[in-house]
Amino acid sequence: MGFDYYIAKVLHIYYSDDNYLTIELEREKCDYNYQYDEDADDYEDRFREYVNRILTPQMNPIYIYTNQGFNKVPLETRYKPLINIELSKHGKQWCEITKIIKTEERYKR
Repeated sequence: MGFDYYIAKVLHIYYSDDNYLTIELEREKCDYNYQYDEDADDYEDRFREYVNRILTPQMNPIYIYTNQGFNKVPLETRYKPLINIELSKHGKQWCEITKIIKTEERYKR
């Protein structure tokens, strides 16, 4: 079965204002499943509008680490091992991390 776009949940690990590492937590394949008659005069405009709306992330970013600490203990338990692996791959240390944000990204395949 084909698919049209991805929904990915990712962690952005910031070590400066503009530089960050990314860990992809999960990725889902999705299709547009558009239910409008393609013979209609405004089909292309409506479809383009639909695609733009679908590709807009639905989840608000979640700050899981700020001020040199995790915001909740369950977040630390869940993500700290993954983050440790990513930091060691890139030669970074926890003292360099300013914030960690979980976001949703949507993009065409």
